[in-house]
Amino acid sequence: MLRHLSLVIAIFFSNLTYAVDTSPRIASLAPHLTEWAYSLNLGDNLIAVSAYSDYPEEAKGLPRVADVNGINLPRLIALKPDIVLIWQPNSKLGQIEKLKKLGIEVYISNPVTLEDIKREITEVGALTQQVEAAKQYVFQFDKNLAALRVKYSKRPNQRAFFQLWHSPLMTTNDSSLIHQAMSICALDNVFSNIKMPYPTVNKEQVLLKNPDIIIISDQKNVVTQKAIWQGIDLISAVKNNRIYSINPDYLHRYTNRALIGIEQLCELTKKASV
Repeated sequence: MLRHLSLVIAIFFSNLTYAVDTSPRIASLAPHLTEWAYSLNLGDNLIAVSAYSDYPEEAKGLPRVADVNGINLPRLIALKPDIVLIWQPNSKLGQIEKLKKLGIEVYISNPVTLEDIKREITEVGALTQQVEAAKQYVFQFDKNLAALRVKYSKRPNQRAFFQLWHSPLMTTNDSSLIHQAMSICALDNVFSNIKMPYPTVNKEQVLLKNPDIIIISDQKNVVTQKAIWQGIDLISAVKNNRIYSINPDYLHRYTNRALIGIEQLCELTKKASV
């Protein structure tokens, strides 16, 4: 009986140790990676995030160890992560190598398109042992994206300028998620052929393109962003008051919330196509 009880206790503690060991401590160093972690049921595993990781609400209470200036490596290492999810623009070779030498798993994310979202979240799901959650995410993403494509497939095309920022005046070419969103909404990106992904342009160039619509990727400084177009009535979008603002958190983040942004963009610009 005593031997049997000892065996039961040994098995219990063996399972308990296994459960602890397979709960990785994760640092997600980009807002989209933080959202992915929560979508993959890994919220309880997060020990650190980056600046602007503000969704979902729970993420706001976690330590910040990265921002536009890079990673605070000493603070990150002190938190003893098992896995670090890094956005490529924030990654530095020396820092990555140091993390790897400490036995920390590193995943470098660099999504550009809607397809990249599905591919990368599948990879993160495999890395974090959340394969089924990742499969469900991709399935639902595909289903919702297909529904959007059907919903807006018969819209008439309109020429559009997407204003990322006003000073300097910035837009995007055809290699971005934003361009894909515009295409679904039958919005022809007037600067799609520029080689740089996020080029700086000027008002004279926009005037020559003469877009039907101007979309401003900002909802906090809309008055300032719109003001630069005041009085330039030779631009159709200005003349017809077709200047719209949209929430950048959706179309700038590579998560399933991008689909919300696409629908908002399509609905916002729908008036101009009636």
